[in-house]
Amino acid sequence: MPALQTVELRSRKGKLTYGTIMGILCVGIPLQIFPYVWLMLSMFKSAREVRSIPPTFIPATWLWENIPDTFSRFHFGQNLWNSLFLCVAVILIQVSISTLAAYALSKLRPKGSKWVMTFFLGTMMINAQALAWPTYIMFTNFFGVRMVDNMWSLILSFSAWAWAIFILKSFFDGLPHDLMESARIDGANNFRILTSIILPLSKPVYSVVILNTFMACYNQFMYPLILLPDSRNWTIMVRVYAIQGTGQTPWNQIMVLLGCATLPVLLVYIFAQKYIVQGISMSGLKG
Repeated sequence: MPALQTVELRSRKGKLTYGTIMGILCVGIPLQIFPYVWLMLSMFKSAREVRSIPPTFIPATWLWENIPDTFSRFHFGQNLWNSLFLCVAVILIQVSISTLAAYALSKLRPKGSKWVMTFFLGTMMINAQALAWPTYIMFTNFFGVRMVDNMWSLILSFSAWAWAIFILKSFFDGLPHDLMESARIDGANNFRILTSIILPLSKPVYSVVILNTFMACYNQFMYPLILLPDSRNWTIMVRVYAIQGTGQTPWNQIMVLLGCATLPVLLVYIFAQKYIVQGISMSGLKG
C-alpha cells in the first residue's frame, strides 16, 4: 500500500495497521456493492417479488421483457438521450471555455486577472437554489427568444459554472514555465503552446473535470424540472422522480428505470478509473 512503506509493514504495528485496513475493506466493499447488484437483479423480477418479505436476491423467474416494456411505457429512451445530450454538450462547451480562461489567467496573466479570478470564485459561493428563479425569468425572454422548454437553456446555464476554471488554473500554475519559454524561442504561439504542451500534460486533470461535469449535469434535478416543463424534454432524474410520485407504477419497472439511470455512471467510472485516480492525485481534488 502507498501509505505504508515496506519497513513499516515488517513491524508489528505496521502489520496490525495493514490487517485492520484490509479487514475494513473486505467488509466495506461488499456492503457498498450489494445495493447496486440487488438493484440490477431486481430489474428482472416481478412487481410482487420486488416487494416480497423476506426479500429475494436472485429472481425466481427472469422477466427480460421488463426492460422493453418500461422503455415503451414511459418513453425512457428519449429521457436517456436528453440527459446524455445535455452532458456531452455542456462538457464540450464548458471544457473549451474553461481551458482558454484558465490558460489566460495562469500563463498570460493579463491586467486585472486577479480580480477576474476573484469574481469567478465569488460565483461559486452563491447557492444554486437562489439562482433558480432568476434563471427561469431570464430564459423566458432571452434576447427576445423564449428558451423555456428548450434544452439549450440548460446547456447555457450549466456551461457557465466557474469551478472548472479554478481547477484547471490551479493545475496549469504547477506546470513548468520553462517549457513555454522554450516553445516561444522555437517560434510557437500561445495556441500552439496550449495544444502541444499544456493539454498533453493535463490529461489527468481533464478526466476529473469531465467526470465531475458529467456527474453534475446527469444528476441535476431542480433546473431541468423548472426549465423543461414538457415531459418529452425531461432528463432521467426528473422522469424517475415523476414516476415515483404517482404511486401507480410497478416496482419492477421503477427498478428498471433506476438501473438504467445508474448504468451510464458506472460505465464512466469503470472505463475512466485510471485517469480519475491520476487526476485526483495530481490536482489535489478530493470528495
